[in-house]
Amino acid sequence: MRAMSVLDLRVLASAALALALVACTGDKGAPGEPRTPAEKGAAAGQQSPDAAPVAQADPGGDKVKTIPGKDPADDRFTLNIEPPADVKAGAEGLVKVTVLPKAPWHMNLDFPTSLKVEPPKGVTVTKSEQHKEDAVKLDENSAEFGVAFTATEPGEKTFVGKFNFAVCQEEACAPVSEDVEFRVAVK
Repeated sequence: MRAMSVLDLRVLASAALALALVACTGDKGAPGEPRTPAEKGAAAGQQSPDAAPVAQADPGGDKVKTIPGKDPADDRFTLNIEPPADVKAGAEGLVKVTVLPKAPWHMNLDFPTSLKVEPPKGVTVTKSEQHKEDAVKLDENSAEFGVAFTATEPGEKTFVGKFNFAVCQEEACAPVSEDVEFRVAVK
């Protein structure tokens, strides 16, 4: 039996990686059909997966907006952002930011879950970076954080941030770093 060369090892490693990727995706689609969630979303004419999600209060009365993961075809979780219905300048307002895993996924309670929010000019937040111990609720079914803020003047205020969490199922865990953006109308 001959010794394996560096090239042989690279080819073998590449083949193993390719098999692992195919096994992870569970792709059984026909040639030419979209295989990844991004390809499926693009084929369905949905928003680009690179587009930042935006949530804002609906003037029609439904004040909770659902934001899918970065990939419109992502079926692991739903991100809900609930801005306050009515907040006045100088008064404290609260925005609820919640992740709801979709079955069979659940929250990974061992992951260093965190929410970091950068307020716009003229707005202060009670705590701009929150961790697991700051969560309003954190269990296998959801992770909820409250962003308390006070604006010094009226107007539409846009907050941006990053929500880091992980969802798991029996076979795998998926760490997520989700960009968040929401607007609040201050009276």
